[in-house]
Amino acid sequence: PMEEQVCSIFAGVNGYLDGLKVADVQRFEREFLDELREKGADILKAIRESGDLDGESEKKLRALLDGFVKTFA
Repeated sequence: PMEEQVCSIFAGVNGYLDGLKVADVQRFEREFLDELREKGADILKAIRESGDLDGESEKKLRALLDGFVKTFA
């Protein structure tokens, strides 16, 4: 879905993948999207309904990504 693509691309262009080995990127995305669906459904809904990543959704997405990156192993 478009809203998941937006979040994946956001993670990539904002440096969240910088510390990963290339071989780990697909697993990161898969696990991140699982986490996003579980804990960030409101973010996905807002993007889907508006067609945009607004300031509030971006703030929530950054917080979710910051937490996820710390636990990704």
